[in-house]
Amino acid sequence: MHGGGTAYVETGGREPIEIQLFNRFTGAPLLGKSDIKVRIRRHNDDLYYDWDDNTFKAYGSVIQLLEILTLVNDTQSPGLYRLSTTDHLRGFDTSKVTNLVGDDALEVTVLQDGGSDAGGLPTGFELKVGNFLDSIMRIVGLQKENYFIDQMVYNTPGLMTAARVRIFKTKAEVIAATDGGAGEGEFATYAFTSVPNAIKTERADSVRSVKE
Repeated sequence: MHGGGTAYVETGGREPIEIQLFNRFTGAPLLGKSDIKVRIRRHNDDLYYDWDDNTFKAYGSVIQLLEILTLVNDTQSPGLYRLSTTDHLRGFDTSKVTNLVGDDALEVTVLQDGGSDAGGLPTGFELKVGNFLDSIMRIVGLQKENYFIDQMVYNTPGLMTAARVRIFKTKAEVIAATDGGAGEGEFATYAFTSVPNAIKTERADSVRSVKE
């Protein structure tokens, strides 16, 4: 997750939160700031993430609403800030969350808390935990094989509604596989489809896997 859009992570996985910032007055990379922070709200129930105990709570109950993003390297990556703490090392670690509900859609907001010189702050982005990606990872994981996922289709709210998984015998074949390719050594191909919930179309009501 690098500054916008929608990212997907399986339940228990980690998603990097990084943002490239510049000084909005001079245009130079923004350095040495300790007021670049992140806030996370869960769309499902409008609860906010409490960084103090890794729990989503009602706004008034949150002890630590914001977490500091730190500069990666002021020489090699000037202006690049990221989430990296003891609990969330190099990204938001969903395994640390005490009360995931299984199909969380999270609004991630990076902001400057106090200063006004940060340029490049995103309007916000979304992190979706579980859902269709969990289904793919579970089913494919049962194969205990090398696999390549492509031909992914999303609906307007961002739910993955279709994808293709090809199973290979070797790691080298997976690395050599191409997006949309065929006849590249795969010994099985699966088509996945999901049916969105009629009301909350960012969630899946059902998922199917069909061997082609």
